[in-house]
Amino acid sequence: MMKFLVKNQKIEVLEREVLASDQIAFVSVKFVFDGAWKTLHKVVQFTQCEETYNVVLGIDGTTCLLPAELHPGAVKMSLFGYDAESDTTLRATTVPVTLHIRPSGFVADGDTPIPPTPDLYTQLLKKLSEMQAGANGKDGSSAYEIAIENGFVGTAAEWLESLKGRDGIDGKDGLPGKDGKDGADGLPGKDGTNGKDGRDGRDGKDGVSPDLTNYPDTNAVKALVQDAVQPLLQQAHVHENLDVLDDLTADELSLLRALQEFEDDTTYNIQTFREAITALNEKAHTHENQSALDQITAAKIAQWDGFGTQINGLSTKITVYSEKVESNTSRIGTAERTLESLQKQIDNLTSGRNYTILFQSGQDAVSTYAPDISMILDGGYQTMTDFLAAYPQFCSAANDFVLSYSQECFNWDKLVLTVCAKPLSLTKNAEIVMSYQSSSSEAGSLYLVQKPQKMDIPIGVYVNIEIDANRAVSLDFQWLQSDTFITTITECTGISDGEYYLAWVGRSNNSHPKIRFLKVLEG
Repeated sequence: MMKFLVKNQKIEVLEREVLASDQIAFVSVKFVFDGAWKTLHKVVQFTQCEETYNVVLGIDGTTCLLPAELHPGAVKMSLFGYDAESDTTLRATTVPVTLHIRPSGFVADGDTPIPPTPDLYTQLLKKLSEMQAGANGKDGSSAYEIAIENGFVGTAAEWLESLKGRDGIDGKDGLPGKDGKDGADGLPGKDGTNGKDGRDGRDGKDGVSPDLTNYPDTNAVKALVQDAVQPLLQQAHVHENLDVLDDLTADELSLLRALQEFEDDTTYNIQTFREAITALNEKAHTHENQSALDQITAAKIAQWDGFGTQINGLSTKITVYSEKVESNTSRIGTAERTLESLQKQIDNLTSGRNYTILFQSGQDAVSTYAPDISMILDGGYQTMTDFLAAYPQFCSAANDFVLSYSQECFNWDKLVLTVCAKPLSLTKNAEIVMSYQSSSSEAGSLYLVQKPQKMDIPIGVYVNIEIDANRAVSLDFQWLQSDTFITTITECTGISDGEYYLAWVGRSNNSHPKIRFLKVLEG
């Protein structure tokens, strides 16, 4: 499982693991959110080439599966979220981080279908369905069960019998009927007839009075009945369009519920979806040089990689010599070019040139090189000897006496300026050779500060002041991600001949480099 911290608009790696292709619903990605993200409806985006896969976390979700469609290569991962309670449209975003998918050893026995990652709209409908299903609570206790809980003793039949009321009082006789109207005058000579008497009123029905004598506490039962009836009275309602509602099917009702929630919830209004679609369209792109890219074949890439081991390859700013034999064998295409072969090439290219060792790991590393190295951490200056008293893991037997800029030493993302107080006589043809291991690729900081004619402060303090004042020469340097130690050469092109102090910055972030040796080749 990979674990990330989402803080404001930044994603930080908490736990990293090697990712292989061809997995299906196997790799989990877990997120830890700061307070600003807690109430947001969150979506994770994975982008590779021109394809984007969205995975909905919702408000409370923290874990998702890595999409099965991702293939070997770099993948950009970022998050966006919406605030459902905000009066105005609010969208949170993050700077993407890069995941590296490596080829797996999986060999399919025939065509293995990959289940597609549902699109964003389908996932949102599923979330709405789950929310609707979760809104229905559990059935409550029956009236008989409530009576048992409150002390009634007997069967259900006995309980029903106890509900019969006592005989009511006989109803009063109805009022006498009104006198009928006088008959109309008859024809001359005949008398009119009298009207009929009114009917007697009906007897009143017997009243119903519940028998609560079997209950230990009549007032408690009345309270329970009142509490049970009151919510029902509040929920009772009628529909003037009942005939229309009765004609609706289950699918139509489900669609209406979804549409109502979309209308009521500001997170899913039309404006929000329009902005989401606009953001996706902005990320869509095409290659105007697609025809040129299509002509790059595996054979050409192997040929270009081979040039990196030749003398012409050293004209680049940084030449990387991988110390992983399997990687070199597969990329160069011959089993003879092993680590030993590459090292011999480096030795041949640097033979006959003088070099100065500024640091070399080993049992005597501290006693040999610490007197000429000083450190600047959080604005404080210390010699390496004093620095090791506070941070013994920086260079110790536990890490083979390399310079280790790890989180265990300095906590997260500390910048440690390391200064070599030994002056170097350099020309524009000089080169800095460094062997290191870095857990991620990022721009590095490598400086040359010219030695002054006179100086009355510690060299480390002076170098730090010159760097802050932008008076140092900043070399083109980058930390390169590698699982093993690699060797890089950085040219000093552009400097004038003279004496310089060398300084560099190590960060206890995702890179947290380890330096094995540092040499300077004279021109």
